[in-house]
Amino acid sequence: MLTVLMATFNGAQTLPKVLEAYTRLHSPEEGWRLLVVDNGSEDGTRELLMSYAGKLPLHYAYEPRRGKNAALNHGLSLALKGPEPRLFVFTDDDATPERDWLLRYAEVATQRSGYAIFGGSIVPDWSEAPPDWLMRLVPCGLTYGLTDPALPEGPVYAGLVWGANMAVRGEIFRHGFRFDESMGPAAGDYAMGGEVSFTRLLDGAGFQSWFCPSARVAHYIRPAQLSAEWVIARARRYGRGACRLAKPGQFPELFGAPRWMLRKYAEELYGLAAAMLLRQPERAFQRRWELAYLGGYIREASAAARRPATPRIVLTSFSGQLGGMELRMLEETRFLKRLGYECVLAAPRFPGDEHWRQSARDECVEVAELNVPPLLEQWAWRRTNRVRAIAFSAPALRRLKPDLVHIAFCWTLYGASALWLAQRCGLPTVISVHNAFPPVDFNDWQRELLQRAMASVKGVYAVSDSAMQRFLAIYRQWLPAGVRLAVIPNCVDTRRFQPSARRRAAARRQWGIADDDEVIGSVGRLSAQKRPEQLLAIFAQLAPSRPRLKLLLVGAGQLEASLREAARRQRLSRRVIFAGFQSQVENVIPAMDLHLLTSIREGFGIATIEAMACGVPALATRVPGSEDILQGSAGGQLLPLGDTEAAVRTIAQLLDDPARRATMGRSGRAEVEERYAVPVVSAQVQAFYDGLA
Repeated sequence: MLTVLMATFNGAQTLPKVLEAYTRLHSPEEGWRLLVVDNGSEDGTRELLMSYAGKLPLHYAYEPRRGKNAALNHGLSLALKGPEPRLFVFTDDDATPERDWLLRYAEVATQRSGYAIFGGSIVPDWSEAPPDWLMRLVPCGLTYGLTDPALPEGPVYAGLVWGANMAVRGEIFRHGFRFDESMGPAAGDYAMGGEVSFTRLLDGAGFQSWFCPSARVAHYIRPAQLSAEWVIARARRYGRGACRLAKPGQFPELFGAPRWMLRKYAEELYGLAAAMLLRQPERAFQRRWELAYLGGYIREASAAARRPATPRIVLTSFSGQLGGMELRMLEETRFLKRLGYECVLAAPRFPGDEHWRQSARDECVEVAELNVPPLLEQWAWRRTNRVRAIAFSAPALRRLKPDLVHIAFCWTLYGASALWLAQRCGLPTVISVHNAFPPVDFNDWQRELLQRAMASVKGVYAVSDSAMQRFLAIYRQWLPAGVRLAVIPNCVDTRRFQPSARRRAAARRQWGIADDDEVIGSVGRLSAQKRPEQLLAIFAQLAPSRPRLKLLLVGAGQLEASLREAARRQRLSRRVIFAGFQSQVENVIPAMDLHLLTSIREGFGIATIEAMACGVPALATRVPGSEDILQGSAGGQLLPLGDTEAAVRTIAQLLDDPARRATMGRSGRAEVEERYAVPVVSAQVQAFYDGLA
């Protein structure tokens, strides 16, 4: 279903024409509904809307907080309580659609499955003929929210998709994206650009935009909007919005505003004076427009410079390779940015980290390199490393100007040096625990430094109950009283990871797997922790009795060469597929009939919930982390650690029972949506950080 969502304030004058046009709309096959959010109208808008209740699939809501984006967010919260709309179509109470408007959006959303944001044409509906000077001197597209009629159909910059006529896939809002309520039309003066800030946010998160000129509305332009004073006021609001959308720090600043802009303002003042002296009214108007725009920008920048600073969080770790912990750190920066925090991803360099860092930059996350010598993680050169940390790493950390430092622990001590350094710099810290640590005995050197380091900790969260209990068993003795504790699991993007017959067929073609082949798959590093040699041993026992069985290994690591040799010796090379590292595993997992992790330990097991999200039954050895996910799960099953025969029996039974696998796949998907979806985990992250930074 398509949901048309509109906010209105005192729209009684423009709504009749718009609603009449809605009664003549051609409905897409899937149906549609109109949700109008009354933003505190005082002119009979409600009564007018109710008069159309029998003519339209109309739903009325009321939001007293003034502001278009506040009303839209309220409408989204109501709409998402029921079945998720395939597409939200956003428009205004003065935008009259053509009859095929919704048909065009329904078609393009179906045809362009790789795009999440769609813009349509916005043409003027002049209340009266515009004066000649306006058409010559005023940027009408920008001023009145009109699209360029020459803009062709195709991919488009997200900032050119405007609020009077745009559509967004429904699943976007399940991930927690909302409109910025500090921007857009509201009572009194306001900063323009509410919808543009939203579409640019989506663009930064990797969602693509498509322009569909045939989805067309006519935007009504009132007589008052044709005056010079109204246009000048609009330029001022545009300047304020442009400041909100700009990335700070790109140019040298004075009083919060770019210095070049202050010089430009002075030049425009001089130009205005000259135009007035020479009696050049059109030139004077152009100077006034530029001054209004620059003035709005400078005013907004100066006000921002006086406001309290946004809390700034530096996320760092002791990273040796790209894995689940690093992916969680990147995901956390997304969560924190949406919550209004500034984030810096500051980790040492490690092999294969360039794509990871570039992903952060693409989403406008600041990236830095922070190297902390391992004065706690490694025994050799510990005293020298402490001197190096004090002399070089401490100034580097201070230059990042954090209000809070988040240190991710991948193993018992891996991250402790960064924790010690933050405490020495007088910075509060939080710890995230990404594995179930075994018991350990510390020596006197470690105990002294750890006790000091833990004094700065304000909060600890772990990705599983097992990880938290193991961490507390080791470190509780040094944690401050009242430290905040939480279990926040890893998450999975259920928009990316989903059951897909199309992806299943495409992946099988890519890797030479026939439609009737059976496939056991595993996503993970080919390292000792994951025990891929055990996975190969299980496969070797199953292979003789199941000639159409294949093993699909997705991942790379130091054991790859030995695994290839073992498969060759057992004459299984043609049936064991080494897919290597895949950046888009959501396109590979659907090819599997079962997903299997044979790890000796797990902090959480992201691959397990990714498989469940794709509707693939998940099996894993009974170890902490995997046990937290699959104990009592209807979407997967735990296997005894080290019992190859039991694993072989379980896998054979499942391969012989496709109906049971299908049921497990549906149950696993439902569990992921309930427990591990991005909005669920994002809310837990928000609650954890509240008040800490």
